[in-house]
Amino acid sequence: MTDTAVVVVAWNGGEKLARCLRSVRRQFEGDVCVVDNASEPGERERLVAHAREDGRCELLFSAENVGFAEGANRGLRHAFEKNARAAFLLTQDVVLEEGALEKLRETWESHPDAGVVGPVVVDESAGGRELSRGEWFSLPLLCIPRTLLRYRGARSFPYEVRGVLGCAFLLSREAFFRVGGLDGRFFAYYEEVDLCIRLRRAGLRIYVDPRARVRHDGWRGFYRGLGPESAVLKARNLLGLAWKLGNGPEVAFFLPTYAALVLSSAGVYLLRGRRDVARALLHGMSTAWRERKRWRS
Repeated sequence: MTDTAVVVVAWNGGEKLARCLRSVRRQFEGDVCVVDNASEPGERERLVAHAREDGRCELLFSAENVGFAEGANRGLRHAFEKNARAAFLLTQDVVLEEGALEKLRETWESHPDAGVVGPVVVDESAGGRELSRGEWFSLPLLCIPRTLLRYRGARSFPYEVRGVLGCAFLLSREAFFRVGGLDGRFFAYYEEVDLCIRLRRAGLRIYVDPRARVRHDGWRGFYRGLGPESAVLKARNLLGLAWKLGNGPEVAFFLPTYAALVLSSAGVYLLRGRRDVARALLHGMSTAWRERKRWRS
């Protein structure tokens, strides 16, 4: 896989990042680029020590936390400027199962129209419960629980989907430059939804290879696992995505379901005694409403 690279976006990753990198090295000998989003000094020192041991690990340090989307862009540009034809983009809380990267590459090579190839994702913190084998991304339906919009059924061969989860996927060089990479305005959450929709509109296809599997430890939905910062981003970005990509009828259908999702989620967190998260959800909603002209530009 000499013409491919791995890009990992990290922020105070600690042992999670170490596990991710170990799983990469068990199956990949090419260049690994770690983009550090202004981690604490101790974490940066640990990364420098790791890079000294691993001669093919490159570090890109950001002076400030630019978010996952822009951090990914920096790492991907670096990989493609070094003539990689494709890059595996990973979050720090992913562990690759055996042979995952090779299977993703095989599918990409056998499908010339592929912009993205993703794996099956399982939830490591929930005993291996399957999170995704492909996503049915459609703007009017994005507020329906994502468990209802996922591809189902056992398959032993790659198949086309509308989208993949953003924790791990292969992205081709052509796809990156055709659509301009990820949109840094998202910072984190829904940037992969935006990317997949834009890729499909640009004529590229998205595949999942069920033979490739990764374990993810960090899943957060509207009704569980949110802190105040992630709550603001999820509420803001979901509406921002509709402003950015939706047409009139799509937005008209989307807005009531979006309001129901955010308000019901805020109610759930209030019942749990988490007023901070409830307030953050409402703040994210109001922020996206005020920013609607910026999202459309």
